Amino acid sequence: MIGDVGSTGRSTGPHLHYEIFHHGKVVNPRQVMLAQAR
Repeated sequence: MIGDVGSTGRSTGPHLHYEIFHHGKVVNPRQVMLAQAR
């Protein structure tokens, strides 16, 4: 499981907030996925 979909706070509808951290720094998930696809 990656996460739960929900609608909290000021969101306009259900969504998934997805983040990747590496050594305490935020990493662009697209770069991780592209690197794994090679």
